[in-house]
Amino acid sequence: MSILCAVDLSRASGLALTAASRIASTFAQRLTIVTVADPLLAAAEGVRSGADPLALLTQALGEFVDDTLGAGASAQHHLVVPVGDPSTEILGQADAVEAQLVVLGTQGASGVSKFVFGSVAERVLRRTTRPVLVVPPAVDGGPMRTLGSMEEVLAPVDFHEHALDDARIAARVARASHARLRLLHVVTGGTATRWTVLRPTMSEELAEQVNGFRTSEMGAAQQALERLADEVGGAPGPMLEVAEGAVADQIAAVADRADVDLVVLGLRGVPGLIGTRVGAVAYRVLCASPVPVLAVPHEARANGALAFLDPA
Repeated sequence: MSILCAVDLSRASGLALTAASRIASTFAQRLTIVTVADPLLAAAEGVRSGADPLALLTQALGEFVDDTLGAGASAQHHLVVPVGDPSTEILGQADAVEAQLVVLGTQGASGVSKFVFGSVAERVLRRTTRPVLVVPPAVDGGPMRTLGSMEEVLAPVDFHEHALDDARIAARVARASHARLRLLHVVTGGTATRWTVLRPTMSEELAEQVNGFRTSEMGAAQQALERLADEVGGAPGPMLEVAEGAVADQIAAVADRADVDLVVLGLRGVPGLIGTRVGAVAYRVLCASPVPVLAVPHEARANGALAFLDPA
């Protein structure tokens, strides 16, 4: 088993490399570090300088690893510099080393809360069959708590057919990290709906009916979370929370308000199909989350995802 971290030699990818190194060290996993050479740029550099562009990039990668993780770190890990399309090469290298986890950084000068999501990371997530840890620039300057040592793990659930599987993976991550688990369900809708075109009395009556429905929906969600928590088990059991509003915004708000170090998010759909693997809600969560997001595709659940978390 191993962990793969893809970098582009930027500061943002340095955060991802730091996280990957700590995970690999904590769980005694081999760390493979990949940076992908663009074929056109590599050819142009070869013509311009007369030097071997891959040798130059390999040297630059080693220096980046040493600068990020400390002198001599590059000699302790497996460095790879393939040529081609970045997402294709990253996934190919993950297959080659049978990576249990792929770690990526995201782009954006102000962090992912600005809804800037790296195109390479997005394409990897659309096609991956392996868990992917996405590390946002927002963690820069703060405490770097990641798998193996965290305070709280947040698992959003929407009661689909894989909800229990998703919650159990989140529970494994929390247990292996000595962290609390918080299960969150978001009921969509707002509390300030007004019907201004209706007579005031009719508007008030409808508002009361809708508010009653929302109260009932919130209560049903709480009961469903309680049943899910019973299935997940563990002592102490997970914390439960029901929120109301835009799903991605509420997930980000809970992650920002609580002592959350990681969001565990299940990915559904068929790899490679636009709009299925990373749906609208999942995409907005990845954009808005102030903390790293562990995205787990359904294929990984069936293939013993994150086996390194479990004691031998």
